[in-house]
Amino acid sequence: MPDPSETREPAASYPKADEPLARPEPWSHPWHDQLGLRYHQAIAEKVRRQPALLEIARENLRRWSAAEPDVTLSQARREWQRILDAGDVADIIHLITDPTEEGHRRRQSTPFAGILTPEERRAIRDQLL
Repeated sequence: MPDPSETREPAASYPKADEPLARPEPWSHPWHDQLGLRYHQAIAEKVRRQPALLEIARENLRRWSAAEPDVTLSQARREWQRILDAGDVADIIHLITDPTEEGHRRRQSTPFAGILTPEERRAIRDQLL
């Protein structure tokens, strides 16, 4: 039986898809989680307009794998590789903007770095402050 101190409760900060996002305390873990979701919502909008931007995520995965050729790909990288290889833009957009804890888990290992400009990231962050 697991130690009660190790029991993991569902995160309360993850709303259902049709619920509005609450404003968490700036710089807290929930705030960073929401920031990641908002970044990915902005990424999704750019990808919707320019699906070729998905090549940035694919190249990130290739580069990360090449940097550690003797290391077995993590489960997260394998998952992103499968998602990106499937290539369905609508599915990818749905997965990266999933507001649930499962979506948050995926965003923790996102390969979408480089799609938003520093100015876009700053504007999104400033909206949450």
